[in-house]
Amino acid sequence: MISRFVTTTVAAAFLIGAAAAPTIASAQAAQKELTPQQQKMKDCSAKWKEEKAAKKVSGKKAHNAFMSTCLKG
Repeated sequence: MISRFVTTTVAAAFLIGAAAAPTIASAQAAQKELTPQQQKMKDCSAKWKEEKAAKKVSGKKAHNAFMSTCLKG
C-alpha cells in the first residue's frame, strides 16, 4: 500500500516537473530576446544612470529630456 503511494507520488512529481520544464525554457528565451526598441530603452536607461551620477541631475523633467534625446539618436 505504502509502496504504491510512494510510486504514485514520485511519478506525479516527475510528470509535473517534465510539464513545467518547456514553459520555463520558453519564458527564459522570450525574456532574453529584446526588440530593437526595448534594447535601445535599456541602453538609454543605463546611460541615464551614468549621466545622473556624473552631472548630479534628477527629476522627471531631466529624465524625460535625456531619454528623448537618447532615443532619437
